Formats: sequence, structure tokens, C-alpha cells
Amino acid sequence: MSTTINIDKWVFSPDTGTIANGEETRRLENRAAALLELLAQSPGDVVSQSDILERIWNGRTVSANSVAVVISDLRRAFDDDPKSPTILETLPKRGYRLIADVTRAAEPQVVEPAALDRADKPNRHWRWVALAASVALLMVWWSTTSSSTASVNRTSILVSTTVNETGDDQYLPLSRSVTELIAVEVAKFQQFKVSSDQDAEVVISSKLILWDGHPSMSIYAESAETGEVLWSGMASGPETRLPRQVRDEMAKFADLHKRATPDG
Repeated sequence: MSTTINIDKWVFSPDTGTIANGEETRRLENRAAALLELLAQSPGDVVSQSDILERIWNGRTVSANSVAVVISDLRRAFDDDPKSPTILETLPKRGYRLIADVTRAAEPQVVEPAALDRADKPNRHWRWVALAASVALLMVWWSTTSSSTASVNRTSILVSTTVNETGDDQYLPLSRSVTELIAVEVAKFQQFKVSSDQDAEVVISSKLILWDGHPSMSIYAESAETGEVLWSGMASGPETRLPRQVRDEMAKFADLHKRATPDG
């Protein structure tokens, strides 16, 4: 019998990667579930970003925004306010910790969601694999070149997880890939630095939707302090064209930001 973990009013099942509060069940992305299980092993203790990268990403080279994106996923799943957290706390330059009451239960108390459609879609699957591989190569390139970029007068940007609003879980891999792609594209511009949710000046958010039967994306940047929308863009798809369209949209945002900045 698998073990479940009570986190505040939620019941977390590591085996299924779900959290439930008695009324609804929410499925976590694989890395989000793994990170939550890691934090739940030592509630109240700070887990550093380097430890998270080693345990969850197995030490692979990823963008500086990757951990913050997964933390953002967890906060959204728990409806946890990052400014007044009750579940997850970010400690700048130190790491993250689980601050909610945590107990382990002998039996799972989650309500299993309806079985997901497992229809085989090989062509679409391999396109997403190719996209993920391309993003991985871009992240390696970014990690080897970003250290030489000056850090002065740069705008701190948090890239939020792309929200899958298609209503179909088959697009979750695509939403994760484009999230990382946006982070990589942001990091290419010298006036930006990818940052955590605690010190970000601008938040870039995006949504994956179905438009004329194929996935499209809306992307927008807003002030982290006021919530004012500073810029918005659209990548109209189809999915095979999304990577190029996302790059083009981020270039437009960078150009607008540079022209609007006095030092730009």
C-alpha cells in the first residue's frame, strides 16, 4: 500500500503525482511532484537550488529559471500566494522550504481522476521530443555564454510556466518545452537576466490555447510590482512553427524594452 503525505489541507500521493483536498484532485507535472516529495522529506528545512538540480535534474545543465518555474507550478497547484506563502517559502540566495504542516498517512486518501486518454499519437510525440531536444541544446549554449555578459543595468525577469488552456493533457509536454524556450530566449538578451520570483521586476506569462484546431500561444509581460501589462504578443502556430514564432515574439519584446529604457 502506497504512502500519502498530508500537506496542510491537501493530501499528496507521490505514486500518482496528485494532490487532493477532498473536493478536487489536481495532477502535478512530474518534476513538480518529485520536488514536492523532496521538500516533504524534511519539512521546514531549506533545500538549496544546487541540491534540487542534483536530485531532480540529475545534475544536468538547465536554465537558471528552471527551479523557479517548477516552484511556480507547485504554488499554482496549491493556490499559494508567493507574497504571503503558507505552503512553500522562497529564501533568496538560499533555497526553498515547505512551511506547511506535514504528516504521513498509511493510506492514500486521494480521489483518482478520470483515466487519461492514452491514445497513441506518435508523430506529435516525436515533434515534441525534437522540440525538447532543441531547447536543451539552447540551454547548454546559454549556460556557456551567459557568464561573459555584464550584469549591470539588466532587468530581472521571471518566466512563469506556460498554462495549458487547451483542455487536453496531451499538450502538457509542449507547454513545458515552450516555457523553457521562452526562458532561453530571454537570457540571450544582454538587457535581461532570468531571475527568481523574489527579485523579479517583470513577469513573462503565457497560455497555450487551441486556435482553428491547432495549438497557439498568447504571451505577455507585466510589471511584477503593479501587475501592469507592458507588452503582449501572439504565436499563432501550428505547433511545428511555434519555436520560431516564440523567438520572434521575444525579440520584439526585447526591442520594445530597449527602446523604452533610458539607457537603451
